[in-house]
Amino acid sequence: MNKKYIVMDVDTGCDDSMALMLAKSCPDIEILALTCVFGNNDVNTTTENTLKVAKMLGINAPVGKGAQKPLIDPPLQADGLGIAIHGKDGLGNVGGRLKKTEENLSDLTAVDLMAKVIKDAPEKVTVVATGPLTNIATFLVSYPELQEKIEQIALMGGAAYGGNLTFNVEANTGHDPEASAIVFMSGVKKVMFGLDATMAVYITNRERQLLAENGGEVGVFLKDCLQAYADTYKALANYSGAVLHDSLPLAWLIDESCVQLKDAYVEIDLNGAVSRGCTVADFMGICQKPRNTKIAMRADREKIIKMHTEGVKAFADVKI
Repeated sequence: MNKKYIVMDVDTGCDDSMALMLAKSCPDIEILALTCVFGNNDVNTTTENTLKVAKMLGINAPVGKGAQKPLIDPPLQADGLGIAIHGKDGLGNVGGRLKKTEENLSDLTAVDLMAKVIKDAPEKVTVVATGPLTNIATFLVSYPELQEKIEQIALMGGAAYGGNLTFNVEANTGHDPEASAIVFMSGVKKVMFGLDATMAVYITNRERQLLAENGGEVGVFLKDCLQAYADTYKALANYSGAVLHDSLPLAWLIDESCVQLKDAYVEIDLNGAVSRGCTVADFMGICQKPRNTKIAMRADREKIIKMHTEGVKAFADVKI
């Protein structure tokens, strides 16, 4: 496996934390920077959480604070489910166990930090986005000359069918539809890991216990971080565990066989009365436009969960 250089743009909550663990556990992935955006919580909280979790995991990459609001309009349901599902602190109400730190906080904004590390990277960079796409869109508009240095944008967001912000809009694309439209209209290669695949990747109570058994204090923290998250999924949809949406792009980077992709033309609905922010996918070529996105349609839950329960072993001796 060749070295893969990544920038992770995150709104660190429970599933972002698992994605960060997965990325750090893979020796063939090098995290060049972490950039933070509003989403699961306000950007001050997501930045603080990112710094805490990165410190716990030994991720020494610089952290940049980014957008605190969408490009144009306020996000839909800004005070609703998106925040509550991750607990009041965004980390399942156990974030207080981790020490606050600003050790790796960059003086650069998220967008400028992204530009710096992408420009200086020895090879093309994959941008992994697990929150609203505001930072990514701003980067693409502000630094068009650097688009050629992006290998791909692997984003957790959207859905070919259904939604979780509304009945047909996924939260990350719905929280900033204009930013999402800029990203999907760009010429950069895009791989969309939306609800079609992510909803199948849940971690059961027994599998969360394996995190604790295999990962020492880090594993215990991650298990407990996911408890409130799992409880919410149980109450809302009778799910058997916490859904690890944000891990899917990383799992695919580690082992492409764990996800099935399908090519489609994707456009963001900006005008719909009940579908603003929807990722409208044309698989059949009806609109006669070039297919611009690979969409994850299925995921191998067992394989992906095993990546986590095995990957956490890398942190078994870490004290937090």
